[in-house]
Amino acid sequence: MAHCKRYTSKTPITAADLLNDRVLPFCEAQGLPVLRILTDRGTEYCGKVEQHDYQLYLAINGIAHTKTKAMSPQTNGICEHFHKTILQDFYQVTFRKK
Repeated sequence: MAHCKRYTSKTPITAADLLNDRVLPFCEAQGLPVLRILTDRGTEYCGKVEQHDYQLYLAINGIAHTKTKAMSPQTNGICEHFHKTILQDFYQVTFRKK
């Protein structure tokens, strides 16, 4: 499953906003509880729970946060392949200059 929303920056607030605006409502409508989120270790996702907006949002909503292992080609490779597919099949097609 993939959800998208265009932002002009990568921040903890925008990461939490995507969850709040798209991901959690979709999952709730399908009757699927969100128990755990897997992210990379980017600063938009990681920080001290009590000081980091994304971590705080997850904690308030009772969602466990799993982070990919640093320098893990297996996990990061799957994510990077997904990003490449999204870029080629959706973003570049949608915003292609004519």
